[in-house]
Amino acid sequence: MAEEKVEEGQKKSKLPLIIIAAVVVLALAGGGAWFFLKGEPEVDEKAKAKANALEAIPVYMPIDTLTVNLKDSRQYLQLTISLQLKNGEDSALIKLYMPQVRTRALIILASKKPEDVITSEGKLALLEELKTITEKPFTDKLEPIEILDVSLTSFIIQ
Repeated sequence: MAEEKVEEGQKKSKLPLIIIAAVVVLALAGGGAWFFLKGEPEVDEKAKAKANALEAIPVYMPIDTLTVNLKDSRQYLQLTISLQLKNGEDSALIKLYMPQVRTRALIILASKKPEDVITSEGKLALLEELKTITEKPFTDKLEPIEILDVSLTSFIIQ
């Protein structure tokens, strides 16, 4: 009987050690999981920041020089513009449809009189009009292209 009491005492003393060991293992596992899961969003945030920085880089598409006779005048207008696009995909689409882009621009320019485009306000209105007609879809199946800005790189009336 004395031996049975000693064995029961040893069994009871091992049980708290097993519980403590299990708690320590679970705590370490939980801490390790938290550490590794916490590290992943930082990588994602860095990737997102890099992607946002790349999106912030402007994509400019130069349009070859356009020359037209101005309406009701012997004068002509020669200008070069650049389109600021949202991304490189839009740039590829503009290149593909460049004849339509130029045609639309030439029609708008030929409808202007010298006094319509000589002032700063006239130039700004012309740029806005060029932006609007360039954003329109080139076919029924295409979505409109977002033109962020139209910039003048050359402007001559003679």
